[in-house]
Amino acid sequence: KQGKKPKETKKLQEFILSSMPGVSDVLAKRLLENFGSVERVFNALEIELSKVKGVGKKLANKIKNLLTNKYN
Repeated sequence: KQGKKPKETKKLQEFILSSMPGVSDVLAKRLLENFGSVERVFNALEIELSKVKGVGKKLANKIKNLLTNKYN
């Protein structure tokens, strides 16, 4: 994601999540409201992610793969 990084923690958390493919600003807010922190979003199971409005099984899988695949 391009643009100026926000300084406020809340906005920076939204910025981090909305930088992921398929995650809009609105969806980033929903994820944070549901899980409470970026860490909890990152540690959530695929099934837990898919329960958030706007996150289907396909996007949940994409998010988990991005977070867990080994960097080559």
